Amino acid sequence: MGDTDDGRGAVPVTGPWCGSCGRTELPPDSRFCNKCGAPVTSAPTTAEYKQVTVLFADVVHSMDIAAAVGAERLREIMGNLLNRCTAVVSRYDGSLSQFTGDGIMAVFGAPMALEDHAVRACLAALAIQEEAKRVAAEARDRDGIDLWLRVGLNSGQVIAGEIGSGSRYATIGVQVGMAQRMESVAPPGGVMLSASTAQLVAESATLGAAEWVHIKGAAEPVRVHRLLSIGEPHRVAGAESDLVGRRRELSVVEGALQRAIDGHGAVVGVVGPPGIGKSRLAREVAAMAGRRGGPVVSAFCGSAGPPGPLRVVTPPLPAPPGTGGPETSGRRKRVGGQT
Repeated sequence: MGDTDDGRGAVPVTGPWCGSCGRTELPPDSRFCNKCGAPVTSAPTTAEYKQVTVLFADVVHSMDIAAAVGAERLREIMGNLLNRCTAVVSRYDGSLSQFTGDGIMAVFGAPMALEDHAVRACLAALAIQEEAKRVAAEARDRDGIDLWLRVGLNSGQVIAGEIGSGSRYATIGVQVGMAQRMESVAPPGGVMLSASTAQLVAESATLGAAEWVHIKGAAEPVRVHRLLSIGEPHRVAGAESDLVGRRRELSVVEGALQRAIDGHGAVVGVVGPPGIGKSRLAREVAAMAGRRGGPVVSAFCGSAGPPGPLRVVTPPLPAPPGTGGPETSGRRKRVGGQT
């Protein structure tokens, strides 16, 4: 991938797009998203601050590969790799921002806000490496070449919106350039995280030991971590801020919580657009229940996993409060009695 320092990545968004799933490639006269069915909105025309994770992936020694197989075969290999990478980015609700012939840039968290943008980007990075291994195996058998991919991630605040006269949606900021620097120091076949991304996924990822590396444009070494594996987090890591402007909602849920503690069960649904604070409110209520001595069992729908109607209740069922022990018919009866 060519070395660029403008800190910018652009993806064309010239027509309607879906604010629910982030899909941008919709027919001009679309009223509903052809992926998730949600109503679509017009293309964004103003810039706004976004919290995102930027992913850069680059083929190692692409010039040597081009010399070994020729331009036509190189086009086949890169086309196969791009198609696979595009499918992975779409699977985790990212936006493919650039393709330079031997690498890609993708953004998670813009134009659609994603609370777990760092986790999704890490899942996508590992999946991209798995796809690259499949392409590499085919190229090794057919062409006798070694194909490796380096991937780098960085998280932070960018400005995202339309730029220039071509109606291109772009993410601009130093965080974009830092992601490219992370890719440049990643080992072949590996995924390298900046300190900011590593902090966001610390509760769900297995990371390598901290390393200090020199990167272009930085006078001092920067701390990085290699991503080894990642699971589904129970919450997004980070310092919790005070909950502001939700007094009415908290009062309603607090009343339902007290009735539940008194023996009258209740179900509360919290609905709102991405980023409005639904998960934050749920964590506040869980903390409130814990302070009052009530048992708290947390479950969540995996935002990037395979669909399944019972996945939300699977995590807490192996050990509900007061049941314990392995899966048995007696334990199932105890669980049924509690529910």
